[in-house]
Amino acid sequence: MKKMLALVCLGLAACDGSLHGDRGLQRGMTEQEVAQLEGKQVPDRIIMRTCGTTTPKPFPCKVQVYRRGLWVGRFGSEVAVVFEDVRGQWVVSQWL
Repeated sequence: MKKMLALVCLGLAACDGSLHGDRGLQRGMTEQEVAQLEGKQVPDRIIMRTCGTTTPKPFPCKVQVYRRGLWVGRFGSEVAVVFEDVRGQWVVSQWL
């Protein structure tokens, strides 16, 4: 998990999360919109981190980890959806 979080934090600026055919998950979606896609499933874990530590200005990010649900199996045994705070609202930045 630590390797994944390091990848998330280091790759946040480099990866745009633009996967197609993933049942509607899109960059810019709110937490509520993601919950609707997951059938109101709650994430198995929520991790608060500082992302962008290698960029000039680090920023807070939230990682919601799903171990079951719509996306698991398509992307591996778990899916991590990374949110960043945009004007006071958590929105999807990328997913792994």
